[in-house]
Amino acid sequence: MQTKIHTKKLSVLVLFYSFTGKTAELAKIIAQGAREIGDVEVKVMRVPELLPASFFRKNPKLKKVHNSLTKEFPEASLDDFINADGVALGTPVHFGSFASQLKQFLDGLSPIWLEGKLVNKPAAVFCSGGSIHSGEEATLLSLIIPLLNLGMIPVGIPYPVQGEGVDFDAGSPYGGIFVSGHRGEKKLSQGDKKVARLLGRRLASMTNFLNCSCEGCLRYDFRKKER
Repeated sequence: MQTKIHTKKLSVLVLFYSFTGKTAELAKIIAQGAREIGDVEVKVMRVPELLPASFFRKNPKLKKVHNSLTKEFPEASLDDFINADGVALGTPVHFGSFASQLKQFLDGLSPIWLEGKLVNKPAAVFCSGGSIHSGEEATLLSLIIPLLNLGMIPVGIPYPVQGEGVDFDAGSPYGGIFVSGHRGEKKLSQGDKKVARLLGRRLASMTNFLNCSCEGCLRYDFRKKER
């Protein structure tokens, strides 16, 4: 006798903040990887901008990027985050941590944290930075901390999955990384894209697993609150 695995179509939200457009590029590749897993709907959205319009008026190049991102990606609400079955979060490197725009968005989840609605939701992280060793891994780790506080389950990229060599081709075991150069002159490498797709696929696969309702998984429903 077969048991229906899912009662609804699962969704993955790739949510990001991008200042120069580089984090947005990585977000799109992660979404591509997530879409490789069947029966998963994938949305790519951005968090609200905190910088005033006057800032962008004084910086025409950044204004162009901002307008392009605003046109291409819808702005996410807290409900988009809450209703997604799996979430990937992306940010530029800001002094070894994640952007304040993303921080404010996560801070808005405090009432939801009190209700425990995000417990056991899988989450992946990714970032972009200007140079190697400029704080990328510190940024990923700092972003994982509030997700753990929310009860979410981090999804990384283990070495055996990531590459065939002794070293990572790109990225990090903690998430996806794009080093774009001090002037943003670098393009996503094949290694960058490979790791980003793997991260998206792993997140979507974990989303499937954590929402499984087959007979074997129902022997212990980890979604119930512990007593």
